[in-house]
Amino acid sequence: MCNNNICAALNLFLSFFFPLQKCHLSTSKSCSKSLEELLTILSRPPAYTVLRVNTLYYDRQEVKQQLQQVLSKQYENRKHSVPSVEEHNELSDTLIIPSQNVDGNDVIPVANEVIVDSLCAVAVLRGADIFAPGVMGAPVAMQVGDTVAVYGDLCGQCRRGYTQAFTGEKMFLGNGNALMSRSQLFVETEKPSGVAIKMTEPIFDCPSLNSVLTDRIFLQNLPSIVAGHVVNPQPGDMVLDMCAAPGGKTTHLATLMQNTGVLVALDKSAGKIKRIQENAAKLKLDMVKSYAYDSTKSCKPHAQLVEGTWNPPYPPGTFDRILLDAPCSGLGQRPQIKNNITLKDLQSYPPYQRKLFATAVELLKPGGVLVYSTCTITIEENEGLVQWALNTFPDMQLAPQIPHLGGSGMSSPDLTLTDTQLKLLQRFNPSIVMTTSSVPKYNMDTIGFFVAKFVKQNNR
Repeated sequence: MCNNNICAALNLFLSFFFPLQKCHLSTSKSCSKSLEELLTILSRPPAYTVLRVNTLYYDRQEVKQQLQQVLSKQYENRKHSVPSVEEHNELSDTLIIPSQNVDGNDVIPVANEVIVDSLCAVAVLRGADIFAPGVMGAPVAMQVGDTVAVYGDLCGQCRRGYTQAFTGEKMFLGNGNALMSRSQLFVETEKPSGVAIKMTEPIFDCPSLNSVLTDRIFLQNLPSIVAGHVVNPQPGDMVLDMCAAPGGKTTHLATLMQNTGVLVALDKSAGKIKRIQENAAKLKLDMVKSYAYDSTKSCKPHAQLVEGTWNPPYPPGTFDRILLDAPCSGLGQRPQIKNNITLKDLQSYPPYQRKLFATAVELLKPGGVLVYSTCTITIEENEGLVQWALNTFPDMQLAPQIPHLGGSGMSSPDLTLTDTQLKLLQRFNPSIVMTTSSVPKYNMDTIGFFVAKFVKQNNR
């Protein structure tokens, strides 16, 4: 992160994550240290690549063997030995690939320097090669076959086509081989495409799996897979994914439903709906009915379902199960090398999340299940939402989660949630990776994530 960005992120994090505790950088060295440690963890990718197997059509053991063969070929030109694909000990549809180097201290940058944008840099940290649109600057004499040192532009200061030594704030990502010359990137074509640099010595050893076995596996963070299992949709259910893009959780729900029943996926963006459809097609799932629609407007008292279609809006009490993976501040995502979030941004999320939740309650059948999740670590968007929901909707009650691989919810002076209620919540907290535990490390070294499961009582 940029230096100023770190301070801003710390102070914003304090105001939302530790309400009423008056912990500030200028007055609390211990608080500052703990938050700096957390931000350090958030700036690194998890030490495990997690994949969900399309168990509707393929056996996990068979896919595991196929993936091991792919890795054996991929690592022929890498310094590290081939990692072993592991089966998750509790999730029957999940495979784990451990990284062999999570510090990057043994990679020494070569002289030729290539600059990539921040989005590309994050993808590289998660195992991707570098595609042409992400390259911002390269040496004038760069030719195909050259070994180059790749740096991420942290603050967006490098202009496309840059030729000089970049003096802005940057992060070393590793070394790679150029598959395109500078001329091909910036001169010969207006919109170059394809892989421009193949990473051979990334600082974090993650396999490159973006185009591998695409009908068999789906790259997904472990807590996101957990959320799908907590929803636990059954074949024949009527299920709604309210904020569905890009479709990872949607396709998981469809797989768990054995491609049978009704699964509606909503998102406000038509472009994102296309992503959902593409991901469903890759996994051969044809039950997903996706619509570009504002979920806050998806419930209408006099709406009628037309036979054979599931176009929104819907009448109250339509769905057996609802997943609300709400838009959020995203402060649990890893790696984070740049964060421009403002206090105004942070404050905008809770009202919108509550509006979505209220709509979900209306759409849920009595006895139905509503799972709320976020990929952030703020109390206001997580436990705060839960407390508001329980106070606002007496017919919504917390329920146990299966599986429960994360920790309990976090307490705060602002909250009145009981210990029993907090234990029903599930919070994945990256900072606990630094502690010793008997829990498998791949269950802890994850993105920051939150899950709450509600059941709608029949007393409304």
